[in-house]
Amino acid sequence: MNTALNMLARREMIMASKPLKTSNAGASAHNISIKDRLSGWGQQHQLVAVETLMKLLTKPLGSAMTWLVIAISLTLPGAMWMTLDNLSQLSNRFQASGSMNVYLQPGLNENDAQALLREIRTRDHVAAASYISATQALAEFRDSSGLGDALDLLPENPLPGVIVVEPDLGAPQNDVKGLADTLKTDGRVDDVELDAAWLDRLHALLALSERIVWVLGALLALAIVLVVGNTIRLSIASRVDEIRVIKLVGATNAWVRRPFLYTGLWFGLVGGLLSWVLLVVGWLLVSGPVEDLARLYGSEFELQPLGAGAALVLLLGAMLLGWIGSWWSVFRHLHQIEP
Repeated sequence: MNTALNMLARREMIMASKPLKTSNAGASAHNISIKDRLSGWGQQHQLVAVETLMKLLTKPLGSAMTWLVIAISLTLPGAMWMTLDNLSQLSNRFQASGSMNVYLQPGLNENDAQALLREIRTRDHVAAASYISATQALAEFRDSSGLGDALDLLPENPLPGVIVVEPDLGAPQNDVKGLADTLKTDGRVDDVELDAAWLDRLHALLALSERIVWVLGALLALAIVLVVGNTIRLSIASRVDEIRVIKLVGATNAWVRRPFLYTGLWFGLVGGLLSWVLLVVGWLLVSGPVEDLARLYGSEFELQPLGAGAALVLLLGAMLLGWIGSWWSVFRHLHQIEP
């Protein structure tokens, strides 16, 4: 609240006190008057926005402390959200429900097994299917277990033939589970083993983590509102006499609260920008080691930064929180100050 604000208040009162012209061109004069008012309104908001920013920059230490508090409060949930987004993309790279092992009935002949294999390959959401005969399974088990002598003592091959099914990437889990249930009812099939438990646990963990991020984000958003609100409250308390003088000469509450609202917007915008910078720096520091770790596991996974849409939401959300904090503080304290 300063001399520039006083001048703007007087200008608004002068413009509001001008009567509309009532000549033959009354409608035209009325239109021009509305255009003038809109132009003046825009210029006034521009002046107040620039003025409040300059005022914040004249107190760099105090403003920087508030901006850093906002930035850190936004960075923590932002980093967690970015991590969850990358984990979700990583989980989508795996088969939607893992591999499916279709164990055939003991003694099923090769022709029936091959016919079932062809049927499975024509099913929806099946990327590939391969058949391992009972003889092949026994040979692989003999080589891997080293129990060749013991297996020779068995009267017959105890292992069944197996069809290994690989679902499509991104196939809905319910559809893949439906395929498994359908195959279980086939008379040529003894059992179906769907390796989906680990992925179900991963999805449940991601859902829980997402809920935690929302709760933490809500708490930190409330903290930002309180920090901005308290800062604006102190600013109002230091300008009580100036506010009374301005109200005395006719300034409205809208005029008085406008600089404070813009101050809250600037707090939110700069805090959001700093938070985005921190997230980018964190991504640059972590992405290299993450990619190195992924390569050790034979994966080409790359850690993705915060997208443009998410960054825009971050900035707009920060500005909204700053505005809410300033509006809440002004609403609580401004009406108590009267000339």
